[in-house]
Amino acid sequence: MTRARLLAAAALVLLVVLAPLLLRTLLATVAGGRVRAAAAGRGLDVGWRHLRVDLPASVGFDRFVARDAAAGDTLFAAESLRVVLDPWALVRGRARVSQLVLGRAVIAVRRRGVADTLEEEPPARATDDPARARALRRAAESVVRLLEAPARDLPRLALNDVVVRTGEDAPLPGVRIAWLDLAPRAGGVRLAAAGALLDEQEIPFAATLDYAADDRLSGGARLDMTDPASGRPWPLVITVDGALAQDRRAGRVALHDTTRVTIGRIGFRVGAALTRAGPAVRLALGAEGLDEAQVKRSLPPSLLGPLAHVGVRGSWDYRLDFELDLSAPDSVQFRSEVTPHDLALDPTRTRLRLFGLDQPFIAEIHLPRDRVVTRELSDANPYYRPLDALSPALVGAVVTNEDGGFFRHRGFNPEAVRQSIAENLRAGAYRRGAGTITMQLARNLYLGHRRTLARKFQEVVLAWILEHLTGVSKERLLEIYLNIIEWGPEVHGAGEAARWYFGQAPDTLGVSEGLFLATVVPSPARWARRLDAAGALRPATRAQMHFIGRAMVAKGWLDPAALPPSDSLVIELRGPARAVLFPVDSINALYLPPMTLR
Repeated sequence: MTRARLLAAAALVLLVVLAPLLLRTLLATVAGGRVRAAAAGRGLDVGWRHLRVDLPASVGFDRFVARDAAAGDTLFAAESLRVVLDPWALVRGRARVSQLVLGRAVIAVRRRGVADTLEEEPPARATDDPARARALRRAAESVVRLLEAPARDLPRLALNDVVVRTGEDAPLPGVRIAWLDLAPRAGGVRLAAAGALLDEQEIPFAATLDYAADDRLSGGARLDMTDPASGRPWPLVITVDGALAQDRRAGRVALHDTTRVTIGRIGFRVGAALTRAGPAVRLALGAEGLDEAQVKRSLPPSLLGPLAHVGVRGSWDYRLDFELDLSAPDSVQFRSEVTPHDLALDPTRTRLRLFGLDQPFIAEIHLPRDRVVTRELSDANPYYRPLDALSPALVGAVVTNEDGGFFRHRGFNPEAVRQSIAENLRAGAYRRGAGTITMQLARNLYLGHRRTLARKFQEVVLAWILEHLTGVSKERLLEIYLNIIEWGPEVHGAGEAARWYFGQAPDTLGVSEGLFLATVVPSPARWARRLDAAGALRPATRAQMHFIGRAMVAKGWLDPAALPPSDSLVIELRGPARAVLFPVDSINALYLPPMTLR
């Protein structure tokens, strides 16, 4: 009897000792399986070096990695990831995260490729992807559900040394979060963070945001930018003061229209709403009485760029309205308006070349990788051509492919923005932008081609100035554009392009030549990829050329009889480009005597 009791006691002790270990092992197996299953449902493969479970409800991963299952790209990697569940919620049969801690992580945002610019909408079957569009809507629904979750009940969130990368060609390549803490506070919640924006140079930031029990939203951020001229730091201060209402039952989050956001001394009224149905978004933003002094005291020189050398008199108002239902992309509404009040350029304080563009001048052309070349836009340049001395087929093809609404807009095209949003949503990926020829001209004359948020802001503003304040006609702007844009290696303007590719003058180009040159403009460095090894047009190039031609016919810019069938479009390289494509033949023709075969 004594022996039996001893064995029972030993078994009990052993059970007490081993039970937590067995339970942790079981929970680790279940948690790992569920994580893998959830990741697989989103097209991800996940793995980790160690998984540990700490009772009552904490799961930790070491060296956690998530990869795109199809492409194999690493999208998420963390040295440590810990999730703490609310044990009382588990007792009630619910899994509620009470704390999330992430350390030393890198997150890569997936981005899709960009098609060549086409102002007209391609056939639906060429771009629409219902599966991707549905995936995009589901992702948007997840964001709305996250935002509509009562902020004051959100789990404690702690991030340390986390980097989010969006890609070198993105307007903002990424952000480094040195630390972030989201925590309950006095019936509300506070978010505090510090880190740096990963732009051309790192821009340190610090931010706080308080969401109080009465729905008041307040806080601000400071970005320490640098004055490129003096090298001194220039703080950019942003504040917000308003109200945010969350209605989870209705599936709606709304920022009250009385919310005020200030950037330095510039104040904006902002209102917004997100609804789960759709999902749908609405944004309204407005500012009145803006002037040059206010803007230059608020924005650092690195953000203004060339705009720092523009002086204006008068003032202006600005308004932006945006509405989108992702379930009905074609219903998107977009309006962006500047209302000037006696607004004019001040010649005494404008050092940027904005005057005299309607006269002969030497253009400094800004190219990728910070290169600058010059071209004289006058009869002294043998390749310069006025607009009426260029082939109508070439002019019509370039305008159609780059900015079919050029003669209808004034520098910025809200309708093109609306159409691009709708098309990208239907495709479930980025398929087209909404840049205009005037914006490209601003980029070539003043800015360069680096894709940053600051450059895009400068580009839009300079395009507006070119169209509204310089007094230069649309035709002259187009003429400058066609005489400076890049068409190949060291090839700028239609005159040089006609000679380089075809060995002829730009006013003698036919329909096929004009359509081909139009396809080269978006990617001049890759012109040779549009031809096969024999120098013939690739099928995809012919298809794009024919699409542009059909759009020209629809506009009345091309006689339908002048457009050959797609498979009949041909070109023949007769200029120096041929020597680049066939260097051996060119060397033989230059240096070897003719041979007689017997």
